[in-house]
Amino acid sequence: MKGRFAFLCILMLIVLILPVAILRFNEDYKIAYLDASEVNALLHDCADRWDDINSDALEGNSRTISTCGFEYEVMDNEGNVLIYTQNDMPKDLGRATTLRYTIRDIVKDGEVVGKLLIANDYEHIKSDAYVSYRMRYLICALVEAVIITVFLIWVYFFIVRPFDRMKDFAADVASGDLDAPLTMDRGNLFGAFTESFDIMRVELADAKQKEYEAQRSKVELVAQLSHDIKTPVASIKAMGELLGAVNTDPKQKTKLDSIVGKADQIDVLVSDLFATTLKDLDQLEVDPTVQESKIIEKIIREADHNDYVIGNEIPECLIVCDAVRLTQVINNIINNSYKYADTSIYVDSRTERDSLVLSLTDRGGGVSEEDLPMVTKKFRRGANAKEKQGAGLGLAIASELMEKMGGSLECSNADGGFRVTLMFKLADSSDAE
Repeated sequence: MKGRFAFLCILMLIVLILPVAILRFNEDYKIAYLDASEVNALLHDCADRWDDINSDALEGNSRTISTCGFEYEVMDNEGNVLIYTQNDMPKDLGRATTLRYTIRDIVKDGEVVGKLLIANDYEHIKSDAYVSYRMRYLICALVEAVIITVFLIWVYFFIVRPFDRMKDFAADVASGDLDAPLTMDRGNLFGAFTESFDIMRVELADAKQKEYEAQRSKVELVAQLSHDIKTPVASIKAMGELLGAVNTDPKQKTKLDSIVGKADQIDVLVSDLFATTLKDLDQLEVDPTVQESKIIEKIIREADHNDYVIGNEIPECLIVCDAVRLTQVINNIINNSYKYADTSIYVDSRTERDSLVLSLTDRGGGVSEEDLPMVTKKFRRGANAKEKQGAGLGLAIASELMEKMGGSLECSNADGGFRVTLMFKLADSSDAE
């Protein structure tokens, strides 16, 4: 990993140095290199033959001193051209300077007696320099493009992609998926992080499993206790009813009836608690079968031990339901009405398309509009239920059971009270099979 990082630093250093190199190599165009020995030899030759050069110039004879690999001319200190090798050469120092001539002093006996002007093919040199500069620029640009491409690929594979993997992994963990491992790569910058994240996933999965097992143990314990409590409660209720039947003392009979009523309340609460624990254990089984609608009247009569139910007959038809679970649903509804309304309960029923609709309505004032959507939620109770015993499970369990039977349960305020509407699916040929 350290080697890769060092290599990346070297690449970045090259990217920074290349532009500086281009500027350094592209300084003012270099004049063609001259042979220094030839230039010095020519200067010495001019100095040695200076008097002859002057006399020839006075006689109008301009000639070369020696053959060199370059064109040149000689001027005296007054700017007079004494020798030139080409006719179109400049006749003054200013023009020579403009054309980038190389200008050297001719020294004789320690005194500057003239100038040697050496011609340079400036346009050719300029063209060559431009071509050379452009080539260097293109090469540098290509090298930088390759380096930047390599860098971007490196960033994608060792930074961007590992980040994307960790983002997807975090989303999976947040959604509860703790089974998929996070692929680890010790070669990228985040190798240690990915390993730590995967260790976290394993620890979370273990903690979740332990929590599930502990919660399941608690639920199983509650279910077992609920089941065990029902037996002594049933015995208390049976003994209370027996004593009430044989006792003639009105006061004692009233107390015995109260004991039986409390036993009924305990039995309903324990049944609700038992049902919800079975649901949490995925053991709340419902077996819908085809039944005659008259079974509903029978269940209502058995549940209405206070004789509060008033209503018309239920239309004869075949419905899909589980008789045992339907008994639990209607018991919950009627017991709730006893507890919170303590009024008559009006039953109304009708068939609509492929459903049987059954409503049970009391006259207890109903519940507030704010509480109405919550009464079928587990452990939620209306404001008017605060002074009454209960766990807020009855209607939640009833709604769950109706859905499992292919129907539904709806709650509303109507006719000055609280209404529970049950919808049963009408049986067809496929249900009969």
